[in-house]
Amino acid sequence: MKEHSIDYLIDSIYNSKTKEYFHEVIQSYYANSYRSSIVMLYSVVICDLIYKLEELRDVYNDESAKKILIEIEKLQKTNPKSSEWENKIVELISERTKLLEVSDVENINQVQKHRHLSAHPVLNQTSLLYKPNKETVKAHIKNMLEGILTKPSIMSTKIFNELTIDLATNKNRFLNDTELARFLNAKYLKNLRQETISDIFKKMWKLVFKLDNEECNENRAVNYKCLNILFEINETEIIKLLKDEETYFNGIIDGECLKLAIRFCFYHPSIYKALSVINQDQINYEIKSSINLLFISWFAYDSFQNFIDHLIPSIEKGERFYVEQEYFELLKSLLNDYDMRNELLDICIITFIKSGSFDSADRNYYNRIDPYLKEFSSDQLIKLIEGINGNSQINSRNQAKYTNKKIKEVCDKMLPKDFNYSEYYHF
Repeated sequence: MKEHSIDYLIDSIYNSKTKEYFHEVIQSYYANSYRSSIVMLYSVVICDLIYKLEELRDVYNDESAKKILIEIEKLQKTNPKSSEWENKIVELISERTKLLEVSDVENINQVQKHRHLSAHPVLNQTSLLYKPNKETVKAHIKNMLEGILTKPSIMSTKIFNELTIDLATNKNRFLNDTELARFLNAKYLKNLRQETISDIFKKMWKLVFKLDNEECNENRAVNYKCLNILFEINETEIIKLLKDEETYFNGIIDGECLKLAIRFCFYHPSIYKALSVINQDQINYEIKSSINLLFISWFAYDSFQNFIDHLIPSIEKGERFYVEQEYFELLKSLLNDYDMRNELLDICIITFIKSGSFDSADRNYYNRIDPYLKEFSSDQLIKLIEGINGNSQINSRNQAKYTNKKIKEVCDKMLPKDFNYSEYYHF
């Protein structure tokens, strides 16, 4: 009969080779071959410890792991037929690393003792070979799975500490996010289980959104990029984490941290829907107070179409405003993704004719009107003329004579020949 508690743990074995070898352990156990099971179990545990040391050496450049492996290799070469190195490897790992707890060492020793009794005849006993019972073997299997085989070579806390130090040290080294992702995957994330990635995500969320000190502020940008990479590894599991532990993710600091959280939701809209009502209300309040954030708040709507249907009339009827180009470009990228060119052109015109200063009018013209002049429809051009005519911050600026001339050249080609420009005195 299957042991569900054991089978569940088997799925969580960290190393793929260990998991493959462990099938022999469990097959023997289910076949009631308890002696064979315990002999194989000990061998698998020793192999797994070696794999962990090799990973520490090769991936994390761990000096202690390097030295242990060198010493073990020397022991094996000195006396190839001796199993002394098996005892030594457990001893050295216990003394020089954090891989094993005291209880783990004791449990390994017990498995080793029963392994020797099962594998070697004892002449002064009635039964030459030890016959472990089912409960003893089951206990050994669970102890080895829980204490050793399912654990990574480096605990998430240590990984996180090394990761954040690495990011802080090398933050200016990466030319783009792709290079950063390649570095993180190669050095830290490639072989991590989802449980470890989720734990690192939680800690990184706190650094990026919930802490405000000099060190956090200095490294917030690169840590935020790392958070994006962690999310993209397994979006489904992170969303589940956000829902299961929603209280932990509350407490986003107002100001730059909250703005960064809103940007995070822009790129990953499923994040917003997984957050607590407390977080959502905090985000919604901030969006209402900032035209920049309003432009990227599509994640708070049922669909992107609903968002655009709300945004255009809202900014058209509202007061004059200026949207920073960075936020305009984010919205533009989505409009292009959704093949909404006409809506993009409408928004270009609205942001220009709602300019609240000479400087913003100049910036809006060169970024949002001039590049699209030949794409505007007749109706859009008329709307543009009307807007210029009715806004002194546009028609009274020094650049107006030049920019109006360029607009009129296009209008002369697009509008009816009898179009009455005289109605628009300030154009």
